[in-house]
Amino acid sequence: MILQITGTTSGTSPYDVFLCDGNNTLCFYVSGLTNIPPDVYIITDNYFPGESVLWVKLIDLNGCIHEQKIVCGAQLFQDGFGYIFMDDNYYIFQ
Repeated sequence: MILQITGTTSGTSPYDVFLCDGNNTLCFYVSGLTNIPPDVYIITDNYFPGESVLWVKLIDLNGCIHEQKIVCGAQLFQDGFGYIFMDDNYYIFQ
């Protein structure tokens, strides 16, 4: 799965970006000194192949932690969600 981070609702750029397992205990450092926008793309199978529940963690310039639980599967095709398919085209479901 490819996760796209398009923006944040709070915090001070730049961010350190982490991808964590479903328990939010094992994390991989994805990117540092990251400004959002531009969008950040994470290929989750490079870190947690086949996992359906993951956490995205952003740590801002002030050390504040912003976390978001991502649940794949049954909620995959909800309105407003965007995806990149194998043809490299980006789609937003409505």
